[in-house]
Amino acid sequence: MPRPFEFDRVWVFAAQPDEFYATVCQTDEFTNWWSWLRRCEIDGIATGAQARCVIQAPLPYALRITITIEDVDPGSLIATRVDGDLRGPARLEIEPHPHGCAARLVWSLELRDPVLANFSIIARPAMVWAHDRVVAAGVAEFERRARFTRPA
Repeated sequence: MPRPFEFDRVWVFAAQPDEFYATVCQTDEFTNWWSWLRRCEIDGIATGAQARCVIQAPLPYALRITITIEDVDPGSLIATRVDGDLRGPARLEIEPHPHGCAARLVWSLELRDPVLANFSIIARPAMVWAHDRVVAAGVAEFERRARFTRPA
């Protein structure tokens, strides 16, 4: 059984937590901000809301997922459960920082697609590379389009 893909990173943005959170709640902008997000149908940011998404990796596969919001604390937390080709918990934590806010993105996701799960046993380094590219591109696109910057 392949092990889950674990992720835990923090970025600092030149925006106050409430401003950052309000921007994240602009769900109609998601596919504009993130070019790898091929489709995103979302009910909004509220407990029980769902997003149905297609993510196109830099490798030749797409992931289809449903994200269900399990808990929301406006301005500080969005906790979710991911199902579909990936499964597991994911959350965004936002807290004040001397330069604006710190945004921590955490998840532990296992591949549910049998072909990709088997492929990941031998190709995990390439899949981690693809994952990291998607996240890095996502943060850069979000910063550019939201007009936030990270302090030097």
